[in-house]
Amino acid sequence: MKRQPLVGTCTITDFFENSQEAIIPDYQRPYVWNEEKLEQLIEDLEAHFLVENTFDDISNYYLGTILVCEKDNQYEIIDGQQRITTLLLLDYAWRKDESILSQGKWKLSYKSLLSKKTIRNNVKVLESSSSKARNKIEFIFSKLVITLIITTSEDEAFTFFDSQNNRGVSLSPVDFLKSYHLRALGGKKDLQRTFATQWDSNNCGQFLNIIFSHILWRNRNWKGKSLWYGDKDAILKTFQKQTIKSIENNSVTLYPNAFNALSSHLEFDSQTGVSIQPNRLNLQTRSEDYPFAIRQPVEKGTGFFLYTEKYHAIYTILFKEFRFNELEKCYKELYNDVSRYLRMFFELAVISYYDKYKDYKLLEFALWLDYLLGSYRINQHSIVAQTIIKILRDNRQNLLDVIEMSYRPETVFEFIQSITDDSFYTNEDKATGGVRKQYKENNLTYYNEVTGNENSLTNKKKWINAKLTQK
Repeated sequence: MKRQPLVGTCTITDFFENSQEAIIPDYQRPYVWNEEKLEQLIEDLEAHFLVENTFDDISNYYLGTILVCEKDNQYEIIDGQQRITTLLLLDYAWRKDESILSQGKWKLSYKSLLSKKTIRNNVKVLESSSSKARNKIEFIFSKLVITLIITTSEDEAFTFFDSQNNRGVSLSPVDFLKSYHLRALGGKKDLQRTFATQWDSNNCGQFLNIIFSHILWRNRNWKGKSLWYGDKDAILKTFQKQTIKSIENNSVTLYPNAFNALSSHLEFDSQTGVSIQPNRLNLQTRSEDYPFAIRQPVEKGTGFFLYTEKYHAIYTILFKEFRFNELEKCYKELYNDVSRYLRMFFELAVISYYDKYKDYKLLEFALWLDYLLGSYRINQHSIVAQTIIKILRDNRQNLLDVIEMSYRPETVFEFIQSITDDSFYTNEDKATGGVRKQYKENNLTYYNEVTGNENSLTNKKKWINAKLTQK
């Protein structure tokens, strides 16, 4: 019979006195508390306990909830890793041989190299601290209170976890998504370890937040004329609640698109990687060529992680590695210091096009896209977030929908030209300073080889055609 979760309050002293071996599951993010967080914690403790320069026996200090899953006489830390680690480090730095870690009362292991580096740095910071709290840390621990939840079921633990809003470093959508989809793998440790490692590598500097919030969520939800900017809940709804269950953890359903005309599914092996299996023929493939479509249904677990890897790889080759030189020149020269909103939408639209046609006529798409976006840049004094919504919503069709539903790139190019108001470029006389002037100068530099003696942006359509002919 499954044991019911144990829920209660205790002090940090009592928690650590319970000699225990604890582990950080592979799917957990690394330990990331920085020096600023350490200083804030120490200031909080001093403000609460230090009264008239003396640490008095005053009220307890509540630290929030610690959530663990107990298995084989071990604690898996589900929620509270940042706080537990920081308190153990603080105790070790200030009490050395008398500390909890030195006495062997707790054993906590970290696989992440980032965690180990952060721990070493934080110990040095704490050792050099001159806080008046350092000689009273044993007393303080006896007054720090937590709500402790101990379960024996991971599913039950994560039900608690998803509903908590605890003190500490706030979780981003990608942190929740990583945890959710690793759990969906049903305890297959090899798959969990493989995908967790790849995820952390791709998410350096929280880069996956850009992929999900600026690219994937917007493409999948900016349809028709109902458009808005998604928040954390909207992103989690799309990539957590609205994902579908796969038939098997290592098998992912495929749908017809430019990357896939042959196969109904692919299989993933943690040792050999991805194989596409059309009629028993195995084909190994790179992440950017995985046969997914950006708006297709996303399956939980393996399907989600491979889908993420593909679009991380596509963004990387297009806008970080710049595999296509002509796109790089266009992007860097035209979008240098003109508007981050236009730049982000440029990236989104280019990825949407690449997802449909790969690099076929990619430069042509980029130039006509800029023809549209540039008309807004020249006409408007300020470009704000809502400008992008206006571009998509207020035309007879949504550009992202047109890309998705088109069969030929020319259909997309013709649509862009049809919705671009050429008269906006006649307002270039307003571009006498600031970012509008910068954008005009960027254009004149980029199209220098085909402009001749012309320096008016009203000739931009002609320049684009000349540039494409030259190519």
